[in-house]
Amino acid sequence: MKKYSFLLLLIMAAGGAIAQNGRSIAAFPQFKQYINPALTGHDGTSVQGFYRNQHNSFENAPQTFFLSGEANLSELNGTANTGKLNHSVGLAAIYDAFGSATTTGLNLSYAASAKITNTLNLRAGLAVTYDKVKTETTDLHPLDPNDPALKADNMLNKYGLNAGVALTSEDFYVGYAAYDAVKSGSGNQGYYEDNYILQHAVQAGYRYALTNGFGLVANALCRYDEQRKAIAEGHLKTVFNNTFWVGGGYRQDAGTILNAGVRIQQLKLGYSRELNTHRVNGERMGANEIVLSYHFSPALKKAGKGLSIW
Repeated sequence: MKKYSFLLLLIMAAGGAIAQNGRSIAAFPQFKQYINPALTGHDGTSVQGFYRNQHNSFENAPQTFFLSGEANLSELNGTANTGKLNHSVGLAAIYDAFGSATTTGLNLSYAASAKITNTLNLRAGLAVTYDKVKTETTDLHPLDPNDPALKADNMLNKYGLNAGVALTSEDFYVGYAAYDAVKSGSGNQGYYEDNYILQHAVQAGYRYALTNGFGLVANALCRYDEQRKAIAEGHLKTVFNNTFWVGGGYRQDAGTILNAGVRIQQLKLGYSRELNTHRVNGERMGANEIVLSYHFSPALKKAGKGLSIW
């Protein structure tokens, strides 16, 4: 049996982990289209992105760059409230870096929505995905320079198809998605076998305006696969004047999440801080995440006590 250097296996495991659709996003309610293709265009037409760094006390710690755009086509052409089938499209690009491992991904999604009651919509969506996962072995310092792992093809090109369904209303949504329902790839699939595990996600949210200037928004997400089993998280935020928000949450087996943000007309800026319960060398692990988004749809869709922030 071939023996691989411990360092190489550690870095490859890290690269495989961050390449999965199950990557952690503190502000997941703002990126519903990436988690469930059926929710593409759910918040209207927008462009948004985030930057996330983890365990920044370590050299070459994990970093993530994300940029996405989604368009509610029925909203743009003025047929959103005509009772016809509504269509939305989205495109997302993501780049992960952790030590010598990098992942570059693209996600092209489509969703269709139809009214089933006066207040409830049924949505369905598909997303075509591509991920390139690579480990630069030249950056490593193995104990054994002749280790066969160093001569292997440490790159993977993976193609997949995600599918999702959802029920939505003005202030409520719930959806289910399956990642890599169909998948294929080329490259060293042995090293990156974790990328080929079928994953499931259930996501839901509810918002309620208590007064004209104060409301509550709750979101939850549960992901499951055969390897990591179930991982659940929930967030609760308070919203003031439909402009400022502050809140917190908890991710299973990880820790507490604190977040705050502000909206200036159609521009939103948010910040999240994760306080991981685990410690390494006496330091608490954690992450910082900055989100910036611009919504082309009107910022205030409803009068009175309505909320337009998730």
